[in-house]
Amino acid sequence: MVNNDWLDIELLEDYLDGKLDSKAMHQIERQALEDPFVAQALAGLSESPRMAVQSVSLLQKQLYERIAEQQVQKKRTVYTWQRLSIATAAAVMFISVSIIFVIRVRQNREQLAKTQPKVVEVNMAPVVVPASTVSAPLGGWAALDKYMRENNKLTNAGKPERSVEVSFMIDKSGNPSAIKVTKSAAEDLDKEAIRLIKDGPRWEQPHTPNGKVSYTIVF
Repeated sequence: MVNNDWLDIELLEDYLDGKLDSKAMHQIERQALEDPFVAQALAGLSESPRMAVQSVSLLQKQLYERIAEQQVQKKRTVYTWQRLSIATAAAVMFISVSIIFVIRVRQNREQLAKTQPKVVEVNMAPVVVPASTVSAPLGGWAALDKYMRENNKLTNAGKPERSVEVSFMIDKSGNPSAIKVTKSAAEDLDKEAIRLIKDGPRWEQPHTPNGKVSYTIVF
């Protein structure tokens, strides 16, 4: 934007009369090249050096109005840049505060996660109760083992051990019934195992009506 604050009619007339120094004349000539209004003013003054006071006043008024308009444009430009600077600063501040807030929230969550005990899910397998635990011999297991050692007719020392597994039910009187061999070793051993259980001590009633008892006899 061309700055004409220093121009007036008298200065232009002094230029035409050659009363200005070279620096001032050069400045007016440059303004005339850049601003058509200054060029027209110089052309009008040069064609009519003795122009009427009314014409000179009109020209002076137009020059002042042009200078005033340039001042308004400058103020608008400065005001626009100020508003833009304030808005930019506010946006930068808002973004900075938002980033700090997000960082602090994340840090608080991480700290809270460190302090809280971890919950570990453990899937426990169902406990399978052996069939032999649904009932127990009257007098205890030690007494039953002693009975087996003392009454087992087929135990031979020095030979490899063999075992027979039997299952049976317990009747209302506590006596074994429905005795079956579930794991056989030999026919004579199977028969001896059934005899030992049948002639052995009575048993406690099972926890369930249909509860079976499994027992292994070693020969």
